[in-house]
Amino acid sequence: MEENLVLERTEVFSLSRCGAILSMEVYRPPVAVLDLLGTLNKYVDPKDVDLDRIREIAMSGGSGEIGRIKNLDDMSGPTIRIMDGGARCLISLPPGFDDLETLESLLASKGVVHGVDLEEMKRLVSLSSEGNSVSDALIALGTPPTHGKDGWVEYMKERPSGAPRTDDSGQVDFYSLDLVVQAHKGEVLAIRHDPIPSEDGMTVTGEPILGKKVKGVRISFGKGIEMDGNSLVASVDGQVIWKGDKMSIEPLLVISGNLGPETGNVDYDGPVLVKGDVQDGYNLRAGGDVEIQGCVERASVKSGGSVSVLYGIAGKGYGAVKAEGNVWAKFVQEAEVHCSQLKVNEYILRSKIFAKSGVFVEGRNGVVMASRIEASAYVNVRSVKVFKKDDTAISISGMSRVTLFDQYRKLQDESAEANDEMIALSSMIRTLSQKGLYRKAKAHLSEFMDLEETQALRANKLHAFKETLMNLKGDATFSLIGNANGDIPVRLKNVPCRVEDGARWMTMYYDPDSQEVRVVSRS
Repeated sequence: MEENLVLERTEVFSLSRCGAILSMEVYRPPVAVLDLLGTLNKYVDPKDVDLDRIREIAMSGGSGEIGRIKNLDDMSGPTIRIMDGGARCLISLPPGFDDLETLESLLASKGVVHGVDLEEMKRLVSLSSEGNSVSDALIALGTPPTHGKDGWVEYMKERPSGAPRTDDSGQVDFYSLDLVVQAHKGEVLAIRHDPIPSEDGMTVTGEPILGKKVKGVRISFGKGIEMDGNSLVASVDGQVIWKGDKMSIEPLLVISGNLGPETGNVDYDGPVLVKGDVQDGYNLRAGGDVEIQGCVERASVKSGGSVSVLYGIAGKGYGAVKAEGNVWAKFVQEAEVHCSQLKVNEYILRSKIFAKSGVFVEGRNGVVMASRIEASAYVNVRSVKVFKKDDTAISISGMSRVTLFDQYRKLQDESAEANDEMIALSSMIRTLSQKGLYRKAKAHLSEFMDLEETQALRANKLHAFKETLMNLKGDATFSLIGNANGDIPVRLKNVPCRVEDGARWMTMYYDPDSQEVRVVSRS
């Protein structure tokens, strides 16, 4: 077996070799890596050194193998290298080496006991005995760990997003309008899956390679839902409500046909599902979300949540939809809409729109015609068509994107702090329960549930902030992704401007730095 040969020695480090293997020892760390490399270049090629290992020894001190020397002609015996933290073992043999027992003894002396390929070792010794040199051949391979999987929740109900759907022809054409997600008593809403444990691996020297630690997942639910084993099950009929990741069920008023002469006007404090139309002359007021699977005629719909209208709003000059949240509709015609955000698939015609956030009319044939739109942040439309001069106008009052982003970051920080507090409370509740201090645990549980409710509200606000920021360029934005048929007056943060007839694929935005409206053409 080769003896160590000292190649360099200074006051702070030394270099030595054993066969083809170069080792380094640092006595007085830290040492500048560049200084070491200057000396190492005399003995090794850059491709043959372990730079990460060199940096580690230079910073912390100690000794270790760092690479292979340049010239192997004077190598008189076998050498081995254990690489990648014990994941691999490589051997080098000089020409004419034929002593299998010596090689086996060398492996044993280095502690290589796992994953040794005996047939490969015999082949390499035979190759060397025929006068060939062997350089860095793989002789042993560790067993990598099999990483498990954290616990996860499988939801049986999909929350409505309002995002475009792809129809059977592959075209993005219809908006997701299933705003009211129904649940029936006894229905499974979600399943919590236990974590899949990891399996440890082993290095070539028999040391364990620990698999990733896995953790369970917490599942959150509120009223109208109970836990049955690992499943969330509806305990009542109603609408599934999401606040962040927390699910609950609220009593749902279902009108199985039209809202009209047979039902009269409807005033309900919760969510409402209408499986037909809201007919001429009738009123619907709901404290929660409203889903209308028909259309809204010359009627009034007011909601404390969001509203979706599958077959559009045909107001006949008098219809109105007012929502505290968002409104989704196939079209809006001769009606007035007040909401936070409006998403329309096909068209807005002879209507008045008031949106606290923004407006989308981006369906395949989406067009705004003879209508007036007022929004606070953005209006994104495919096309605009003018029947007579100034019958269509778009006004965007604007909001400071910088202020909005600061509010978003502040809310993110608050959410992160609250999450840390919830983790600490959860640990405290578990400890108190294990000690039998159930009254104290119950008091902290109430505090935890209040925090959870607040976090859910923050999550919804963060989503709204994020969507606004994604669609807002400058402090007010108007985007046209199709073409303009006629001149259109546009006002951005009280600055009047016009979109000229024939314009297409362009964005106008208010630049707060220059206090001017800028135009970006994408044609």
